[in-house]
Order: sequence, then structure tokens, then C-alpha cells
Amino acid sequence: MGCLTSRPWRRSSVHRLEDPVLMSDESSGNHMHMAVALCNFPPHRSDEHTIFLGDRLNIISEDDDMLMVYSTTTGTEFFIPHTYVSKVRYRWLFEGITRRNAEQLLMLPPNYSGCFLIRESQSCPGSYSLSIRQDRGHLHNVKHYRIHQLHNGWFYIHQSHFFSTLTQLVDYYSRSSNGMYCQLTEPCIPHDSSRAGTHRPSPISVQRSNLNWRDLSRSMIQRQVKGTDQESLLSEGLRETMKAYLYVTEESSWTE
Repeated sequence: MGCLTSRPWRRSSVHRLEDPVLMSDESSGNHMHMAVALCNFPPHRSDEHTIFLGDRLNIISEDDDMLMVYSTTTGTEFFIPHTYVSKVRYRWLFEGITRRNAEQLLMLPPNYSGCFLIRESQSCPGSYSLSIRQDRGHLHNVKHYRIHQLHNGWFYIHQSHFFSTLTQLVDYYSRSSNGMYCQLTEPCIPHDSSRAGTHRPSPISVQRSNLNWRDLSRSMIQRQVKGTDQESLLSEGLRETMKAYLYVTEESSWTE
């Protein structure tokens, strides 16, 4: 489907704080000065990197070419070119990143399935794209969805639901996947020393039993049920179930 936009594309217009398409219910602006590193820096000194891809940075000041930033990972302040970072607003709107940048950031730990970001579309200037990480078993990838815009300014991914702001779109797909591969969980997570000790719960590991039921005889089950000094192959609950079953079958043999 083609791009539908009601106004000429201007790079700066996408990120104006007063732009109604970006306004959320939060008015604190706590995330207006956050940025994320798009590469290791300095790029040609592997032994002396100041920051690494995905590090969270707080913007202190900026001019036309350089930013003065504070690294929450190392606790240092330094200057860095604009092209090496992405400004982040509302935690999920990433400025000036490519499709490849989005994939690199979302594939970094501690991101997981459902982590997402919204960026400017490369293939359709003036539009946005939603990038979301999807994990299935040991397979990890990033899916991209075009966010279309109608002439009246409303947004949609699928034509069944329309939103007057990007914030409404994010809120909706955080509650329901509705045609997407998975539901949005939380915005792309930059590396931050304050989160270094936090980990998502590990998935429960289920160990396959080595017990082969075909090798069990009735006499062996009876010995396990009645109890021996050897380590039992059956759980307590299963032993009780088998005990009841044997009792019923024995009663039935007497009545026949």
C-alpha cells in the first residue's frame, strides 16, 4: 500500500515536541534528553571505547555538529557527533535511525520478544515504521511494520483500527497484537548500569524423564507402590494413584 501523507516531508517536523501526533498523556518530558549510542565510540580505537552500541546517554548540551553527553554506563561526560547517536523521545520514538540500526539495537540484551521502537521510514519519507523484536525458541528476529497516515493526520497499521496520535497506537498494540506477530511489551531497552542487575525471569526448564514405561512390569509397579528401601521411580502422587488403581483391579478380580 502506498504512502498517504497530508503535508510535505520536513525532517525536523517529525520530532517537534508540540506536534500533536507525538503528544502523550504524560507532560513531564522526562525522556526528552535521552539518547542511545548507534555505534562504538571512538569508532577506530577498539582498546579505548568510551561508549558502546546501545549505551544510554543523557544529553547535556548540543550545537550544530556535536553533543555533550553523559554516559549512564561509565559515568563520564564527553563530546560526540550527532551522527553517532539517536535522540529518543517518549522512550520509543528514535530519531534518525535506519532499519539496520533498529535491528541492531533490538537484538542487544536485555531486549526480548515484544520490545519495540518507532522510527522514520526510509522507504517512504514522511511516514513512520514500527520495529518489533520477535523471539521463537532459539530464533530471534525483528519485524517491521509501516505506519500509514491518512490525509486527516490519523495513523494506522491495519485498516481496522485508526489512531489520532502515535501514543494511542502504541497503547493499543501494547494491549493487543491484533494482526502483528506479537504484542508490544516495552520500548527498546538501552544498556544502562542502573539496570545491569535486573534480569527477566528465566524460562522454566522441563527435564525429560529417563523412565521407559514399556520396561515396567506389573510386579515392579507393585513393589514401587508398596514401598522398598530403593529410590522410587514414581512420584508420591503417582504411587498413590497406582495404589488406588491396583486396589480397584484386585477388587474387580474377586467379584468376577
